[in-house]
Amino acid sequence: MILVSGATGIIGSHVVMNLLLKGEKVIACTGNEINKIKLKKLLGYYQQESLYSLVIWREMLFNDIYSIETALENVRAVYHCAGIVSFNSKDRKKLYEINEYGTANLVNACLTMNIPLCHVSSIATLNNADYKNELNEDVFWKKSGNESDYAISKYKGELEVWRGIEEGLNAVIVNPGIVLSPGFWEQSSSQLFGLCDKGLKYYTSGISAYITADDTSKIMIELMNKRKYANRYILIENNYSYKNVLQLISTHLDKSTALKEIGPFTITLFYRLEKIMAFFRLKKARLSKSAIRSLYNQQKFSNKKISAELNYNFTAISGEIERICKIYRKEHPSRA
Repeated sequence: MILVSGATGIIGSHVVMNLLLKGEKVIACTGNEINKIKLKKLLGYYQQESLYSLVIWREMLFNDIYSIETALENVRAVYHCAGIVSFNSKDRKKLYEINEYGTANLVNACLTMNIPLCHVSSIATLNNADYKNELNEDVFWKKSGNESDYAISKYKGELEVWRGIEEGLNAVIVNPGIVLSPGFWEQSSSQLFGLCDKGLKYYTSGISAYITADDTSKIMIELMNKRKYANRYILIENNYSYKNVLQLISTHLDKSTALKEIGPFTITLFYRLEKIMAFFRLKKARLSKSAIRSLYNQQKFSNKKISAELNYNFTAISGEIERICKIYRKEHPSRA
């Protein structure tokens, strides 16, 4: 059997689906019973609802070694997709508990039980402002003091996997860019569709790298099947400006694409105002200094390594955005 942590998340749910489509017996772990419906809904987007009945559910608590080892009984491979994505300072403790310490506990259990691991990291761990070319797998972390707690926690989690590899663990690490998927409208990158539907009027000058959740999961499975252990791979289709992505989404949602650029000075004023309002509990703070910096980041990433080793045919981001917009509009017709 194969275990997937974070099985109801954007990446984890796709891993579960694609493993089931290959005839694998899959154990799905989630920290919240209510989230099981997210996996069922995701399967529906791909007309694979019948797979839901094949899922084996197990509880796994990352702060409890016994719970982890119990969940891993009779498991031959683990896909570690669980993780917290947040730039809110209030989530700092949770970020390290799951992304770093939880990963360390899982690595230790996999070492003890001799179970191969595929770990989902992030392109946020390729942090090196001095590197001016496209960032690749050979570029390692260089601390600047401006890193977000999210990036640091993911980096430390990745270090735990490398530590496990040094101790004999068969493991592969993937560093996906911004992952696009239908559903999960209130989570992570999927929130972009709701923002554009509300009539987003501004963009920032930053650039980031994107990939579909389906491609991410299929590549992870192929890497494990080919035993590409002791490696890490950047998983992206390409690099795109935020303006380009927001205009694509707006176009397919029949919204105005006449976006105005907002500079760092103006957005910093919004951040300070939010901090004041949050202090008096008038409004929940959504911005952070690290999030603002990422909105103006111009660094690009390279997918040459994964392209060369797997010769994978990536799904075009433009086509995936169009597909997701159709699903979004079907579920949110009121703003059409």
